[in-house]
Amino acid sequence: MPRKPAFTPKPPVEKLPLAVRKDLRDNYESKKGDYETEIADVLGFPIAINIDVNAVWAYAETLSLSSEQAGRTFTGYIEGFINGIKTFVEKYGDLGKEYFQNAVTEGQLTVTVNELGDAAPTIDADVKDGVFRILFKDSRLGYNQSWLNDSIGPAIDKAPHEGFGLFAQYSIKTSYEEEVEEVQEDIGKILNMSDVVLDPNFEDNYAILLAKKEDTEWQKNFGEVTLLYFKNLKDQLTSQGFDQDDMLQEGLAETLTSKTFKIRVVEKTKSGNTIETVLEDGTCFIQTFPARWYYNLSNSGAGLVDML
Repeated sequence: MPRKPAFTPKPPVEKLPLAVRKDLRDNYESKKGDYETEIADVLGFPIAINIDVNAVWAYAETLSLSSEQAGRTFTGYIEGFINGIKTFVEKYGDLGKEYFQNAVTEGQLTVTVNELGDAAPTIDADVKDGVFRILFKDSRLGYNQSWLNDSIGPAIDKAPHEGFGLFAQYSIKTSYEEEVEEVQEDIGKILNMSDVVLDPNFEDNYAILLAKKEDTEWQKNFGEVTLLYFKNLKDQLTSQGFDQDDMLQEGLAETLTSKTFKIRVVEKTKSGNTIETVLEDGTCFIQTFPARWYYNLSNSGAGLVDML
């Protein structure tokens, strides 16, 4: 089957008709300052609206958009963006604002055609060269402008960044950090080891999952799943009798010299199993491999008592 030719953007309109320019002046350009103020109020820092209207309006002819629709076409995208960032900030708070500012380094917002051509969704968004871009399908200029809510988070998460992406960091903050202390205390009581350490090994695990997993959905619950490994470890320790047996507690204390349980994602497990328990250099590793992340969590710590 012949490959479809790459999408070629239309050339910008050399000179917009007077009626279009007038409508843009009256119903778009006159409102830009107010929109930029509202955006700054939501995000806490300025974002300049910088749209090449000649380039965008080149796609109006295909849809037979009238000159009276020109200003409304552009304000519709801006208003959709403002509603989208309100939802974004409501969910991600100051963390989201920080990631947005770090991603959109040029402090600019634009609207442009999606280079995916026929494969493009009606509306989408990304960050390119530090500019936040609202992307429209070439045959759908002005459509679904209020549907940006689901595009802003992924655009910021996929933007170049150091360390964890937005989704992973948010999951760590809200689903791990807020609960892990209670799990640590429970495990400490079960083992009679109040200073037991639960090491999530976030940085190393994130790096290998990012490199090896094809999908990216795991990032949204990265912290939650890591906590679940420890919660299931707690249940395993109870089922193996550590909470009721001083001898088991003492035997583990002699072996677990680092007092640390650590989650580790490896290229492949030694046993070939989805999840395995490994005692190594005084640390107990609960380890799995990328393709089986979030599988068989109930086996976290299984067989530990037989290793003592």
